Amino acid sequence: MDIPRELLAQTQARFTGRDSERAGTRERLSVGGPLVADTEARALTRLTRLGVPLPDARALVEGHEDVPTVAARLPEATRLGLERVLGTNDLLGVAYLDLARAASRAVGRVVLRSEGGRTIGYGTGWLCGPRAILTNHHVLEGAEDARPSVIEFNYELRADGTLTDRVTLSLDPDTLFLTSDTLDYSLVAVRGDTSAFGWLPLFGTVGKVLVGEALSIVQHPSGEPKQVALRENRLVDLLPDFLHYETDTAPGSSGSPVFNDTWEVVALHHSGVPRTDSQGRTLRRDGQPAKPGDPDTVIDWIANEGVRVSRIVEDLRTRADAAGNVLVAEVLAANRPPVVGSPVASSPSSPLTEAARVLDLGALSVGPDGVASVPVTLRLRVGGEERGRPLPPERPYLDPEDEAHAASYYAGLPAGGTPQARFLALAELVRRTHARTPGYDPADEVYPWVDLWPDGKLRSLYSAREHAPEELIKADRTARERRLALAAREGLSVDALEDALPYNCEHVVPQSWFGGREPMRGDLHHLFACEPGCNSFRGNTPYFDFPDYGEVLRSDCGKREPGEFEPAHGKGAAARATLYFLLRYPGVVRQYGERHLQTLLAWHGADPPGDWERHRNAAIFERQGNRNPLIDHPEWGAEVDFTEGLGR
Repeated sequence: MDIPRELLAQTQARFTGRDSERAGTRERLSVGGPLVADTEARALTRLTRLGVPLPDARALVEGHEDVPTVAARLPEATRLGLERVLGTNDLLGVAYLDLARAASRAVGRVVLRSEGGRTIGYGTGWLCGPRAILTNHHVLEGAEDARPSVIEFNYELRADGTLTDRVTLSLDPDTLFLTSDTLDYSLVAVRGDTSAFGWLPLFGTVGKVLVGEALSIVQHPSGEPKQVALRENRLVDLLPDFLHYETDTAPGSSGSPVFNDTWEVVALHHSGVPRTDSQGRTLRRDGQPAKPGDPDTVIDWIANEGVRVSRIVEDLRTRADAAGNVLVAEVLAANRPPVVGSPVASSPSSPLTEAARVLDLGALSVGPDGVASVPVTLRLRVGGEERGRPLPPERPYLDPEDEAHAASYYAGLPAGGTPQARFLALAELVRRTHARTPGYDPADEVYPWVDLWPDGKLRSLYSAREHAPEELIKADRTARERRLALAAREGLSVDALEDALPYNCEHVVPQSWFGGREPMRGDLHHLFACEPGCNSFRGNTPYFDFPDYGEVLRSDCGKREPGEFEPAHGKGAAARATLYFLLRYPGVVRQYGERHLQTLLAWHGADPPGDWERHRNAAIFERQGNRNPLIDHPEWGAEVDFTEGLGR
């Protein structure tokens, strides 16, 4: 797809207008690499996203000038390891290729057709949700362009040079077509079964890549079979809406996804920056001015430009024509797709842990909503000793008998009644059936089974960062050992040291609100995996919905101001867990008022429970004996007066 001349001119103006800024960036890169070239706040966010522990991270976030640079504060071994991650060392583990192959499945060739069925051009597009693709506005400018067009997956060459059997799916702009000329994107529904390809989630958080890092592009240049520019681009500049990345090779294809080294999409490629002569004319590779009709492949490109994914997500969240669309909600949920393709061999232990994992994934079943039901058998061994509650062989992730358990659980509730009466009846039910009260031990009670996602991993509640279960189990047990040693040396209680050495676990109702008492402290319904950085970032702050959230997001965890916190992810789950707490422990929470309830109920309605929460609810019911009614019956949120549970 040839890039429109007006778009080329705009891209070139943005690039050349920042020549001096890029010169300073290159100088900083030569001194200390990406950790020095980018801002301290972005460097901290990037390292936190990569799971690199940082001392004094909170002080850096708050802008203390006496904190050393990020690079200077890292241990030497950590700095050396990061050379590979941040692109200053081209040696990578071979698993990188597996990740690349998995990501490439979601990329397809957009075939532009006339109403009569004639092929008139090509572009690249990619699944960003189970039922929608993303490409450029200049590829698909309107619904009328999309109706006759198709997207082809698996249009690629085998190792022997023969073409694979492509899968052609039609586009469905009548179900969904959103476009932006300014950000040069089009989001379009696709018809047919996409489960074999997965999708590439759109993560709206910032800090997915630093200036100086390597980028990769998967594409169909000029409509050719799928190709990859593997780490051939370097990020050289960040603008509010765009990224600039330089390469010595061919430019990206219109509509291609641009990846960081962990294969997260950071940009939608849309244009190259051509070399020009003194008269401003675009030059070809042979040094001659380009002529009308010259293909993009003969242009002398000096850089690429992509639209930042965070800006696309922000735009989708604020568009009136996107509100209430189920397919848009799937895209904005940014859930990881189920595993596709051939089974993945058991992964070795993480460098952060010596724990061993046994994870068996049965056949994947993907429903029409894009949610996978995965039969999971999972046992965790730490230091040779199996941890967590014993699991029967081939235990299904979703208990097939749980629906019947839920029906029986609520069978005795009185029908109808006032909202106040409904609250009192549910409160009595969840209190009376809370037969077993496990003590607070997330490594034993939360991580091995209760909080697992369908793919067998844990996800941090607020940042959605993935963790292997054994990683958090090992980390929490190590932290507990440190607490015991420090408590013995300093004469302090173990619990008093939790803020200094926090667990990878979040109480959505902070412990300080109820004095850390049991059974509230160990109640599994409001405990979630959450790395200490996000745990500390939130602190004991009430939830809040910022009207300008998209513009002022401060970290992967969310936004925090004095007395207010809005998470980047997990709002629906956090809201339902908090509302459960009001039912189970009425009168305890004094930090919320009616306006907070309105926020929680809005989050509950906007982000309904999925298989992960249904699995949690069933697992906790088995362990504790009680359930979260808002997971089983989301519609009850509007029928219950939760003000009855607030402390006065």
